[in-house]
Amino acid sequence: MMPSSQPLTIVIRIPDVALSRSDLNASLGLQVDRYEASSERAYAQIDIADHGDQWAVALDRIRSIRAFIPGLISGGSIGTPSLDVAMALPHSSLSKSLTIPAELAAAAGEARIDIQLSVYQTE
Repeated sequence: MMPSSQPLTIVIRIPDVALSRSDLNASLGLQVDRYEASSERAYAQIDIADHGDQWAVALDRIRSIRAFIPGLISGGSIGTPSLDVAMALPHSSLSKSLTIPAELAAAAGEARIDIQLSVYQTE
């Protein structure tokens, strides 16, 4: 059961991409939402829908790519991806917590995807 408290947004960030966008898409079996080439290596991002149960969508997405990530990392095709979970901190609040579901954390770990938390102050 996923917690009802939803994050502001969730994305999967993939640094140090040595593959072209089309090769990365083929290797992951999906279309990345963002791909930025540079003189060195590229950066890619997979967005998680920001409506509905984001935890469940993130879990499904990680499950769909987790078989491919370790090989891409060990082969030098990508750096270690991270699941960036962003949460809003209302300006009037001194603190706030957000629970990442254990099932999602476990799936990320199995896929060698780090978990990163981002906090954005909001009105």
